[in-house]
Amino acid sequence: MSKKNREGVKHSIQELATGNYKSYPDEYGVAGTVAVDNVRSLAKGYWDSREYKEIERDERLGIQLEDYQQWTQEALVAFRKQYGSSMN
Repeated sequence: MSKKNREGVKHSIQELATGNYKSYPDEYGVAGTVAVDNVRSLAKGYWDSREYKEIERDERLGIQLEDYQQWTQEALVAFRKQYGSSMN
């Protein structure tokens, strides 16, 4: 999927997030504020590590940190639905 539109960027961020959830399930399988903090931290890490061309793209598309946070949270919900029973 192209990263030239919001959906493409969203898809890419969610793929990255899902990879993290698979690699570190203990950090994201916990309930409550710990998981929320971990997801926010993950989104902030993606946001802070963008290259110049990605920053320009996000500015052009009106993408904000809150979008990255929402997309990583949505990826976690989908991940838990798919793998929830095998996480614990």
